Order: sequence, then structure tokens, then C-alpha cells
Amino acid sequence: MRERILEVAQRFFMQQGIRATTMDQIAEELSISKKTLYEHFPSKEALLESCSQNFIQQVEEKIQALRTQHARSAVLSVIATANYAYTLLASINPVLFTELRRMLPAVRSRLLEKIQQLVERQLRQVLAQGIAEGVFRKELPTDLLPLWVSYVMTQVVLNPDFARQTQKSVQEIYVETLLLLLYSFCTEEGRRQVELYQSHIRQGYAR
Repeated sequence: MRERILEVAQRFFMQQGIRATTMDQIAEELSISKKTLYEHFPSKEALLESCSQNFIQQVEEKIQALRTQHARSAVLSVIATANYAYTLLASINPVLFTELRRMLPAVRSRLLEKIQQLVERQLRQVLAQGIAEGVFRKELPTDLLPLWVSYVMTQVVLNPDFARQTQKSVQEIYVETLLLLLYSFCTEEGRRQVELYQSHIRQGYAR
């Protein structure tokens, strides 16, 4: 039952935000009483905290699966990770981050920090792989680059003001940023691979 509660609550929090999601709504969706719900989670805040931990675990498992899936191609691994990060962040109602900042800033900070750490760790491993494959430049600042890339890509999605200023969609800005970053740290062989995947990358963000 606990897993079912987390699944439903997490979906509601991500789609509606904190205020719009009520314990009554969650109990009704699960066809259980509020008493049963409170036996597992004493408050909405406790439920939200558990949902955030569950969410992070899911993200970690997905990122590891992507690395395994694309273990033979660093370029594809970067693309797949970027695609997943975009889909993940875009699936969250922006009002949730606004409410977390105001109501539960510690939860928001931990959530964003953990996501960024997971993406950064993935990129660090992939960069090392790409350098060994000869598709990423050897002189890249591998200590700085993963943090910078994860920060830039996250901010493109979470701060849509930049996209509005350029009169482009968040999707367009994200894919152009991804391609710009890839070209900047690829060797000639790496750029050749990016060219092969470029149309696929653009189609993946088409709406």
C-alpha cells in the first residue's frame, strides 16, 4: 500500500503542485480512507518528503540504465541523458518548484541538488569514456565541465524567461544548447557522430 500511495501522490504533486494536491484527493484516488493514508504518512509534508526520496531513487536507477544501454557510445550516452533530463524536468509543473521554494525550501534544495549531482556524475563518467574513445577532446576541463553542463541544461528548462526573450520555445533552446555543447567538446570523429544523430536529436524534441 505504501508504494501505491507514493506512486499516486508523486503523480499529483508533479502535475498539480503542493497546494492543489490534498490528502482527500489521494485517498479518493486510491479508494482508501484518510485514516489508512495517515497511518502510512502522518502529514502531507511527510508524504511529500517520501515522494521526493522515491523520485530521486527512480532518477538514479534510470540514469544507470541509460549508461548501461549506451555503454559503447559516449556521444549517444550524452544525448540519451540530456533527453531524459529534459523529459524529467518538463514533466514537473513549474508551480511545484515555486511552492517548494516558498513552503519547503530545504526539500527543494535537496531535490535539485541531488538531480544535478546524478546528472553530473553520469556526465563525468561519460566524458572519461568519450576521451578514451577519441570522440571528446583530451584537454577538456573534466573537473568543471560536468557541473557546468548539468547546470546550464537544468536552467534552460526551469527558467523559461530566457527562451521567451529569444522568442523560441524551451524545446528549441534546449536542443540548440545540447548541440552547441556537444560540438564544443567533440573531436572531429565526435562531431561526425553528432552530425549523424542531429536529425534524430531535433525530432526527439519536436512538439
